[in-house]
Amino acid sequence: MLRSLVVIPDWISFADPDKQTDMRWFYKNQEVESIKTSSVIFIPVDFSRLILYNLSYILLHGVGIYWTKFSLGNKITTDNRFLTGLVIPEEKWLNNHFNTEPFVFPPFNDFMISGDNLLEFSFITLQIQEDYARQSRQAFERGKILTQLVFPLKEPLVMLRKATENNKEFYYSPAPMRVLICEFFNSIFVNEIASETTNSLYEENIPGIRRIKPNLLDIFPEKWNNDVYLDGLRRDVSRISKDFALIGISMILP
Repeated sequence: MLRSLVVIPDWISFADPDKQTDMRWFYKNQEVESIKTSSVIFIPVDFSRLILYNLSYILLHGVGIYWTKFSLGNKITTDNRFLTGLVIPEEKWLNNHFNTEPFVFPPFNDFMISGDNLLEFSFITLQIQEDYARQSRQAFERGKILTQLVFPLKEPLVMLRKATENNKEFYYSPAPMRVLICEFFNSIFVNEIASETTNSLYEENIPGIRRIKPNLLDIFPEKWNNDVYLDGLRRDVSRISKDFALIGISMILP
């Protein structure tokens, strides 16, 4: 089920560049002096299109992490939230890809790396190659992955690996759906089951995200009020979580 890995190196600039540059951020009732890093790593298993306020959005289903490093007082602090969904305006998705069609996953034989704001790496090209030409190309591609993904974002990659290995965050039966939404929302929406299965972590704000809301029905309600649909999503999320833990992370981390 592993097809690609999506990386947004600077979530704040990507999500809402016009409104968040001068925004004040708080963490556990303390004002954040500066945010050093705010990044998203996401492994999609499927996608759908959504319409909201006459605008088209891409909703990626899968497993991922939002990770931020920031200055709080005299020390550098990190925090993260695990994700099962990522919503990006379709126009923004297309503007950050080389391909002209709104096709989420790269072709099976091609390596895709997008613009500076959004990167997408294909797992297909990381598999063992038989001929010399493909091996040489793979070495070049792995160099890009190391410089643009592993070296700057090794810490959240390791966190995501541990979460998928334990599978508690993404096990389909009790796991809440946690969707990070871009643009003027810039929020994490969690379905109601989260209040019963997780602690207050997903009710606490995190620098770089405007707010965390406990009910997915507040947005795109047609997607989240069907229990059969949600159970199917959780199964897919659980499967790709296991795939990433078993074979995906070994393709990325040296």
